[in-house]
Amino acid sequence: MSFHYFRKRKIRIANKPESVSSPIPSSVKDLLAFMKTAFGESPDIVFREFILGVTNTPAAIVFIRTLVNTDTINNQVMEAALRIRKEDSFTPHADLLDELTQRLLPVGNVTKISSTQELTVALLHGNTLLFMEGYSTAIEISTSGAEERSISDPNVEHEVRGPRESFVENMQTNMSMVRRKINNQNLRFLSFKLGNVTHTDVCIAYVHGIADPSLIVEIKQRMDKIEVDGLLESLYVEEWIEDHPASLFAQIDHTERPDRVAAMLLEGRAAIIINGSPWVLIVPTVFLQFFTSSGDYYINHYFSSFLRWIRFVAFVFALTIPSFYIALITMHQEMIPTPLALRIAGDRSGVPFPAIVEALAMELSFEILREAGIRLPKVAGQAVSIVGALIIGEAAVQAGIVSPIMVIVVALTGISSFAIPQFSLGMTARLLRFPLMLLASIAGIPGITVALLTLLTYLASLKSFGVPYLSPLAPFVAQDMKDSLFRASWRKLAKGIHSFGKNTGQGISEFDAEDTR
Repeated sequence: MSFHYFRKRKIRIANKPESVSSPIPSSVKDLLAFMKTAFGESPDIVFREFILGVTNTPAAIVFIRTLVNTDTINNQVMEAALRIRKEDSFTPHADLLDELTQRLLPVGNVTKISSTQELTVALLHGNTLLFMEGYSTAIEISTSGAEERSISDPNVEHEVRGPRESFVENMQTNMSMVRRKINNQNLRFLSFKLGNVTHTDVCIAYVHGIADPSLIVEIKQRMDKIEVDGLLESLYVEEWIEDHPASLFAQIDHTERPDRVAAMLLEGRAAIIINGSPWVLIVPTVFLQFFTSSGDYYINHYFSSFLRWIRFVAFVFALTIPSFYIALITMHQEMIPTPLALRIAGDRSGVPFPAIVEALAMELSFEILREAGIRLPKVAGQAVSIVGALIIGEAAVQAGIVSPIMVIVVALTGISSFAIPQFSLGMTARLLRFPLMLLASIAGIPGITVALLTLLTYLASLKSFGVPYLSPLAPFVAQDMKDSLFRASWRKLAKGIHSFGKNTGQGISEFDAEDTR
């Protein structure tokens, strides 16, 4: 059965017209029949019928077992419904549905809905629906409480000092973590749904008065253009809304740390939170942003600046060391000191392959080991990646396939790529390394120089939501240089206003007026 068959089926499902909303049937049996037809005979959907004792009125509740807190339903919802007896004192001529709604108020949010479309949305959000015979209105009871991962330490963005909490897959929990960091009424959340089939909850977070209103409008316009059946991770949104989708360089930052998101919001940026993903997107993003980490602001600014330069050097090493080694060995032997050149020549005397083949073989072996270490179970993966690299490298040298210095070059390159704080930039360096190696074997150092100048020119042409990618270096923004190549002290950082936002602090834009309705 071919993939093309499934793709055609998927398109038909995605283009299926939405069901037209209609009034709720007043008969419980008709309503349950409608619900079973709409959702099918799924075992996680519970249909429970019972009798209200006050007038022997048939009633029923419907909920999805995997999305609700069953204790709330059994101990509060059902108890409140079955507690109604004939001897209870009701207001004269009171409506039974209104009386039951009042009794359910302690449970949480209780609302009335009157259309079948609202029934579907409420059920999929983990709420419980209560129906009564003779009423074309249902009661929606907030009982959501599905199992979720608890807040834990960051798995990727580790820091020596600072908060030790990371985002989880629940969007509401992530929003609460950001709200605790920025305890201000100007923190705004814009929520909507994406995905023709999944209807995934997504929200944009920003600080009103600091973020540029035009930035929020631009984000919303780009997200409104997303046409996809399912939205299962933040990368889906990232590739849809970035300025240059074909670029190898990420133009949108992502993080699992709430403190990093809060810091970016205070600079005038916006965050995009996707339900089901522990990674939050940050826009706009500049190139130098990928060399910073949350820990830079929790240590002395002198040491923080030193670490940033270490990361810059690591990026250059990860990108160019193999290509420069190939160029020196192949075309520019005169640039190597004589003792070292003689040593390298002696070590390579038994190697049967040219430098480019030797480098490609070792780099590909290292990448395979790194990928294997990720895919294997955690305990075995570390052993395979470390021990495997040592064993293969030593065996390759003993067999005369590669020279010892090539093992050093590949090891230094791999370690340098791990020193880059943002994994996406490290992957870019790993990928660009291979064409640079091929170019070095053909044109030597002049070819590498031309390639790097071309790459720099390309970076200068990129933008992220209208912000130059190399800002604040190109174009030069003096006030932002305090937190770029170096980090100034907090006394100086607190005095500046970041160029990503407009600190007007007054008035409400047309977009915000729509948001506050």
